[in-house]
Amino acid sequence: MIQTASIKKKDTASSKSNLTSEISMALIKLTGFSILLLIFIIFSVDISITYAEKITVTDMADRVVVIPHQPKRIVTSFKPATLCLFALGLEKKIVGIDNSSKRDKLHRAVMPQVVNITGVGSKTTGLNFETTISLRPDLVILYAQKDGISLAGKFQMMNIPAIIILPESFNSIRKSLEIIAKAAGVGKRAEIVENAMNSVLNLVKIRLRNLPADERKTGYFASPRGLFNTATGNMLQDKIFKKAGIINVAHNLNGYFQDISPEQMIKWNPDVIIISQHSGPYVFRQLRNPAIRTITAVRTKNMYRFPGNLAPWDFPSPLSALGVLWLADKIYPELFKNIDINKEINLFHKTLFGKTFTQMNGKINARIRGVD
Repeated sequence: MIQTASIKKKDTASSKSNLTSEISMALIKLTGFSILLLIFIIFSVDISITYAEKITVTDMADRVVVIPHQPKRIVTSFKPATLCLFALGLEKKIVGIDNSSKRDKLHRAVMPQVVNITGVGSKTTGLNFETTISLRPDLVILYAQKDGISLAGKFQMMNIPAIIILPESFNSIRKSLEIIAKAAGVGKRAEIVENAMNSVLNLVKIRLRNLPADERKTGYFASPRGLFNTATGNMLQDKIFKKAGIINVAHNLNGYFQDISPEQMIKWNPDVIIISQHSGPYVFRQLRNPAIRTITAVRTKNMYRFPGNLAPWDFPSPLSALGVLWLADKIYPELFKNIDINKEINLFHKTLFGKTFTQMNGKINARIRGVD
């Protein structure tokens, strides 16, 4: 009896052991399956996230560019693009910047650290390809002129997405903003900037709507290259003039800045002369020429220098909308006498850059001295 009970006890223990072993194996198998299932789910989610983050844009050179994920490291190669990036609130993602923008007062006022960002050259002097690659950018923004398109191709061969913009009119500035914002994954921010531009431009349009065509002033724009170098009908300055109710006397010229003769300027005899913010003192010496003094704009002292002291408003960027407002107010003050221009300027800067024009020590100094 004792032996039988012992055998039964052993059988029971053996059964329990076998049951425990089977349960353990089942748990191991279940755990293994669960792990495989979990890995599959994670992998599937990772694929969907990657697919969702992929961004495709068509740039202003009609190039289709695929950006694998939302960029965290951006290189900008010329000032209009940099101004657009700052307006879109993307300045903290910039790891490489054109040399001119490092010195820009507006950029430094918005983000003082901009002076420490690596310079990559410029459209004028050429882009440093090797330096740009070394910065491991997720996105490079290039210009359409000069070697911009060929550089974009080289970056693409290095698996670095590069987009091209050409901001040379109000429509193309808006398009540039939309392309950059989409490429950077901040599409809604472009709407905010565009709405700010449209608000200023619509204000001017409403004020000028009853201005008869025969009462609109004729104007001449002197480029940074000198008094006898002017903006053609293809350039942004021509569009600024038109929206400000001024007829550009050089509208029928084509291309970019064109040289003209003093005789041609005298023949045009503009009512207004607007000089680029970046013009040097030689322009003012040319205005003292006795023959040039016969021009209506010079005789009546209807000459102004484009503001502002932070970043120029006669430049391809969202700030050009303020150029229209300032110019229209300067030439047709009676139509804007109850408009607080400074308030509009401060609101615009606050919307785009987070600080008012006044807070950034901005000043409008449009007077031309030394010509009398």
